[in-house]
Amino acid sequence: MAEEINPYLRPGYTQLATVDLTPMELDVHGLHQGYVRGLRRRGGTIVKSAGIVSGARRHGRWALRDSSGRVFEAATVINAAGAWCDELAHLLGARPVGIQPLRRTAFMASAPRPNATGSLPMTLDASDAFYFKPDGAQFLCSPADETPQPPGDPRPDELEMARAIGMINEATTLGIRSVNSAWAGLRSFTADRTPVVGADPGVEDFFWYAAQGGYGIQMAPALARTGAALATGAALPDDLAARGLTAAMLAPGRDSLHTGQ
Repeated sequence: MAEEINPYLRPGYTQLATVDLTPMELDVHGLHQGYVRGLRRRGGTIVKSAGIVSGARRHGRWALRDSSGRVFEAATVINAAGAWCDELAHLLGARPVGIQPLRRTAFMASAPRPNATGSLPMTLDASDAFYFKPDGAQFLCSPADETPQPPGDPRPDELEMARAIGMINEATTLGIRSVNSAWAGLRSFTADRTPVVGADPGVEDFFWYAAQGGYGIQMAPALARTGAALATGAALPDDLAARGLTAAMLAPGRDSLHTGQ
């Protein structure tokens, strides 16, 4: 059956397969730009190249200074600094929660022949050693690596790409010989691999919105609604609470941030 769904799987390679017919593909760029437009319609401003270098809270308000000397004032700081969340927390006097940025490499490879990707599914190795999915006339591939790396601008790992190519070629008849383009990103996790959303237990008006792993754009609508509720002192959205979500599961002071359980 697996070979029927993805004819590129090498005959005899697959011993067991699980098929999920519910996922749909996200237009990540379109969704992201929609969020940007929504922010600006509500009076929000996006300031680029504004790394925070110092900050203090005085008279009930925060004053943050960036690397170019600009000062931003606010009643509450929302720490949504991605891989830099722990660094920002330390800078502003909060206890870090143990965020570990993990590099993920991805690359594009040509299909064996033009128009050969069609409606093929995303295909993942059961041990999470690689995945590949159609992307236009090419395949987007990844070694599914999780390499610890300090916050920064990561570069794709050529050895991991070579490993992934070897495994994909063993599992399929794609016959990948070269890489058309490659990139890498950082996926930020805590010890329990669960996001951190909530008010810091030790620093007033400092709110965490961190550690979304590699699923930030997928969970964005639900997590943003959760964060907005917790930041404003409102109850969690009914539909999320009905699914068992509690503020304690995401709290920056939870024990599992240190035990991983």
